[in-house]
Amino acid sequence: MRPKIGVLAHPAVNDHALLLTHSIGGDYIQSLIDAGGLPVIIPVTNDKELLKEYTDECDGFLIPGGIDVNPICFNENPHPLIGDTNLPFDRFELEMIRLIREQKKPVLGICRGLQILNVAMGGSLWQDLSLQSENTFKHVQKEQGRPGISHKVEIEENSLLHQIFGKELYVNSFHHQALKDVGEGLQVVAKAPDGTIEAVEGKDYPYMVAVQWHPENFIVLPEKPMLKLFESFVEACGK
Repeated sequence: MRPKIGVLAHPAVNDHALLLTHSIGGDYIQSLIDAGGLPVIIPVTNDKELLKEYTDECDGFLIPGGIDVNPICFNENPHPLIGDTNLPFDRFELEMIRLIREQKKPVLGICRGLQILNVAMGGSLWQDLSLQSENTFKHVQKEQGRPGISHKVEIEENSLLHQIFGKELYVNSFHHQALKDVGEGLQVVAKAPDGTIEAVEGKDYPYMVAVQWHPENFIVLPEKPMLKLFESFVEACGK
């Protein structure tokens, strides 16, 4: 049987029907299916009993990209450059991460997923990358399509990402926030040349990997260059 992968949905309002939707990008779903997983979309809710049932039922969890994390979650006031936030959504994901960590189930975070995971473990964020350093380059990719290349990341040895991709990797980039103070129990395993943190792994955790780029978008390419990450994750969920 395929491992059941809980995918945390993102709240959105359908502009046509003016109805709240619980959505997830198709590339996430296809990447998990191609890697051998059975995606299960988890709706945004504050029902803790329901979230506990999802945590019990699923074998692993993918935390996808999305809107900015509200700085209230890491004890800061909102900077003028912050984007859209949704505090109930943040609290939903923070509760899910707490439950996932209790059971030590595999977790893969992508973009916002990396950021909210870091916050859940006591870390903080740069509310806009312009605040990090005057030498920080552009990380909001617009000129290329979703699977286009933006910049290189350098990967640390003795990491799972190094086993999967080697010492460096060219990635896409769609973020203006990034990790500042790294959460307890997380180890930085990849950075961009300007010093921006691009990936972390759990230090004492069976499988915890989170990346700042969007590997799922590469599933549309014939060679599927990022599929190996999803295969590694799904394999861990099946153990």
